[in-house]
Amino acid sequence: MPIRMEKDPALAELHVLAVDDNDYILRLVKMVVTDLGVAECLIARDAIEAMKILQANRGTINLMICDWNMPGITGVEFLRKLRADKLDMPFIMLTARADEGSVIAAKEVGVDAYLIKPFAPIQLEKKLKALVRGEEEVPADPFA
Repeated sequence: MPIRMEKDPALAELHVLAVDDNDYILRLVKMVVTDLGVAECLIARDAIEAMKILQANRGTINLMICDWNMPGITGVEFLRKLRADKLDMPFIMLTARADEGSVIAAKEVGVDAYLIKPFAPIQLEKKLKALVRGEEEVPADPFA
């Protein structure tokens, strides 16, 4: 059953890639962004799978939601690779890391928004809408 959320026409242009090793989180993210009216939400269970999806959809994906702690390549390492490859899309870090040091480290590698697990769907909605409007900036309050 979809969550009733306010659709924003600007979100209809988004092609999202969600990356997390937790299937529940992937389903939740996909449900929220789909209910918000994004054009597409693809999912990957790790950074390797995400890289393959990015290559197969070159130039289509324009927003990333990624877990920090994943087996193999972490979300931070993945973002460093994306930035080194000149893939400059908004990047939401999804993590259980709530300490100030992690927020600062995320900013240093180019994270655009920071969302702490567990999160409420409205928090993800606010982050997405703020990014689309150009309002979000790390280290904005990660608890908002």
